[in-house]
Amino acid sequence: MVKARKAADHEKRVIDTYGLKKGEYAKLYTFQGGVCALCRRATGASRRLSVDHDHRTGEVRGLLCRPCNTLLGHARDNISFFKRCAGYLGLSPYAAMKQGWEAWYEDE
Repeated sequence: MVKARKAADHEKRVIDTYGLKKGEYAKLYTFQGGVCALCRRATGASRRLSVDHDHRTGEVRGLLCRPCNTLLGHARDNISFFKRCAGYLGLSPYAAMKQGWEAWYEDE
């Protein structure tokens, strides 16, 4: 009974907040393979996946776990941030310094 009520409350909240239609959260969850669209590890078993959306347009993008949703929000949807992340993982500032680079930071 409690579980069904929580599910109904969640469904109402995502409909009212994000404009999803009845059943669309579940459909999107299944479409994503039952995991966070970014990390692909979190399943939402202990905490439901968050509805990620574009704050400018309100358009829903997908379902994310809390850490991934927070990361995306911290980056403020800036693609350059994620390019820097990939570069950082490929060659860290310390590794570049050891290779004799003159500087790490460059304006974009």
